Amino acid sequence: MSTNADVQQSAQVTVDVHTMGRSYDESAVDRWELEAARRALRNLKDVVDSHTLMDLLGEQIDAGDRYHRELVAASAGTYRASQTAFTVRGLGGTELADWFRAQAGTGRFQDKSLLLNAHPEHYVEPPAYTGGMVETIGGHLTRFRVSVARELPAAVGAHLDASYPVTLMNALLSLDDGTPFAYCLHQARDTGAGADVVVRVVYPSAAPDAMIEGHCRHLAVEFRSWIRNAAAAVHGTAADPSGTPAAASAPGR
Repeated sequence: MSTNADVQQSAQVTVDVHTMGRSYDESAVDRWELEAARRALRNLKDVVDSHTLMDLLGEQIDAGDRYHRELVAASAGTYRASQTAFTVRGLGGTELADWFRAQAGTGRFQDKSLLLNAHPEHYVEPPAYTGGMVETIGGHLTRFRVSVARELPAAVGAHLDASYPVTLMNALLSLDDGTPFAYCLHQARDTGAGADVVVRVVYPSAAPDAMIEGHCRHLAVEFRSWIRNAAAAVHGTAADPSGTPAAASAPGR
């Protein structure tokens, strides 16, 4: 099937749906479609083993390795950051940090389903890694290891914000050959209503604007999911993809 066969929307056509004794506009149908897509992705990730996925995606992963090595070489040790901030109500920054460190404090998520389902483009955790992911970064499938960053290069540490005193995690992301290609710097602070959270991935400075902007959106999806998971754990409620015990909004940065 052609990848160009997506349904095209027209500014001249709108659709209302009438079913189950009610009428719905297109935003409701969009929500149903999203929920169905999430179910389908979860099913595929559950039934296809990691070795098979790695084999199927191998050529794309190798191309991603080459792309990111070129960015590292072109950047000569300089960096730029993708950054997304959240205003969270109903969950404290310290509570979120405690949950996140318990899940991922070693660089490897304890509950794999929370890692894989945090974003649709989290494809697979490479089975040979003690912590890592294959995900889309800059339009390329990217395979990387995750390890705790005990020390940061000065140019990377300069992106930290002292007004967020709670550390969720500082992590190093490395390509398959060991080349460092990015750093995660995730911070929070407690507020009267909950938390302010800022998450960053610091990339080589040669990364194009589209890659940085795309990963800002990736972080918004990914960390909203983890904020919901953390709130469910803290408050003893079930996490629901269509609703959350903790409200989170992501202001633009």
